[in-house]
This record gives sequence, structure tokens and C-alpha cells, in this order.
Amino acid sequence: LLIYVGRKFWVTSHHQLSREPPFSPLEDQLFIDAVETLQQLKTTFSPLEKLLVIRRTFEQMTRAVQNNLGTSYLWTMDDLFPVFHFVVVRSRILQLGSEIHFIEDFMEPYLQNGELGIMFTTLKVLHSYSY
Repeated sequence: LLIYVGRKFWVTSHHQLSREPPFSPLEDQLFIDAVETLQQLKTTFSPLEKLLVIRRTFEQMTRAVQNNLGTSYLWTMDDLFPVFHFVVVRSRILQLGSEIHFIEDFMEPYLQNGELGIMFTTLKVLHSYSY
């Protein structure tokens, strides 16, 4: 599976200048906090807690990008989707489909709308797209 993460999210450090592209966003650990946060999905036990882990993952991704591109940077889905895909793949969550079904089956209906619902839907689409 090939994931294209936009060039503006590549981290180029002093030691990488002599190497050939492509540079990996993970090589300098740009999204490591987001990856580690998403890995907490397996350690939470309620749908709301799992949704909050997904939200914190997006927040970590945003923080990492704003640290590199400026605090005024705003995501577009064209940028967000491949970066989130990268984070999901790197997090290597076993039985991600089961986690998604658990959230879907037991979450309160009001959580389907709004920010948490959009973030969860993005994860569901990514999972169905990847497998």
C-alpha cells in the first residue's frame, strides 16, 4: 500500500540534505506523538474514550504540522487524509476493524454528529479503503 504524504509534511534536517528524496515524515519522528496516541485505542474500554483518543490523535497531528508550518496552518481534507492514513498505518493497531465496530455498535447516537463523528468517519473510511 503506497501512501503519498505531501511534500510540505516531509521533514528535512541537516543530515538529510545530502540524501535523495523521498523523505519520510516519520524519519525525524514528526508524527510520532500522533502514532503513540492512536496506539492507546487498544487500552481504552468505552466508545467515548476511544473517540477521545481519535480526537487527541488529530490534535497531535495538528500540533506537529503547526510547529513546522506555522500556527495559522489549517488542514484541508486533501492534506489531512494522507497524513492520518500514514499515522494509522504506522500505529499498527491489531484488529482495528474490531475497534471500529465496537465504537460503532456502542457509541451514543448524539456522538455521530459533530467533530468526534467526523473524525471517527475518517478513520472508518481509511480502514475500509486500506483493507
